[in-house]
Amino acid sequence: MITNKNNRPLVSVVMPCFNSAQHLNQAIDSVLEQDYPNIELIVVDDGSTDNSLQILQQYGDKIKVIVQKNGGPAAARNTAMRAATGDFIAFNDSDDIWLPGKLSTQINYLLATPEIGLCYTSWIVWDQQQPLQQRLNKQPNISAQQLVPEFSGWIYLKLLKVSYIHTTTAVMRKDIIDNVGYFNEAYRVGEDHDYWLRISQYCQVTKLKRAYSVYRDEPISITKTLHPHNFSLLVLEDNIRRFGLNCPSGAKIELSQVEKYLGERHFVYGYQAMLSKQRHIAFKSFKFGLKYRYKFARTFFLMLACSNSITFKLLLKKKAVTNHKVFL
Repeated sequence: MITNKNNRPLVSVVMPCFNSAQHLNQAIDSVLEQDYPNIELIVVDDGSTDNSLQILQQYGDKIKVIVQKNGGPAAARNTAMRAATGDFIAFNDSDDIWLPGKLSTQINYLLATPEIGLCYTSWIVWDQQQPLQQRLNKQPNISAQQLVPEFSGWIYLKLLKVSYIHTTTAVMRKDIIDNVGYFNEAYRVGEDHDYWLRISQYCQVTKLKRAYSVYRDEPISITKTLHPHNFSLLVLEDNIRRFGLNCPSGAKIELSQVEKYLGERHFVYGYQAMLSKQRHIAFKSFKFGLKYRYKFARTFFLMLACSNSITFKLLLKKKAVTNHKVFL
């Protein structure tokens, strides 16, 4: 174990950066201002075209900067993870914020529980419509290491439904990489969900109830953009093929429940395509989703509406899709 400052293990903080100049300082400072004394912050500039690199260079030797061609978040994180020399890996994105005490709390917990491979926490979603401090003042008073038992332990089956682990909250032991590998760079979105699913087959994880990270909710973000592939579906299908429906704990999940998860992913992707006026993609997604019978009547109606340009235009003209509650 690498120790230096105050006999504490070194933590390598991984931060991908792509055109993040607007919020980059705040993200970096939130890491460097942690009270944990032994940190190396590795920022990978993933082909930024704004002045992100100039901002990074202003930090000098306080951070390690790696520049590469744009390859997406997974590729950027992998580059940083390969350069990491710490015993623990932590993650922060270049537009998100760590709260004080985050790293000390999680490292203390992991040092005290060697059977746990990864520790994550609750997080705050900040819509930036009010000052951050005002948003933080609304947080309940929760002890530093209070756990969330239902989302701790062997959570593979829970993760099949949705990614309960937000990347900027996660701290893991570096030796997990030796057994699980790196992020799948084929996924431009959902690469984190895929990684947590793979890790959940290897080790137990723990969630701390207190929020230690702030997710900046941007009107336009990579997770809100319609992508050429239904990555959420692909991640789920790939992990089911690889690991099946069994958890290392011995617990199992019914196939009918997993089919609901698959149907939901078809529906959501079709809905996103419909809102983006991608009629053919929406029709195809709704059609494939029908076999899972997820919200069957609504899926069938929307598939019919997307089956030809006339009904599709009528649907949009009436603005029926502008109110998500009409169909979701």
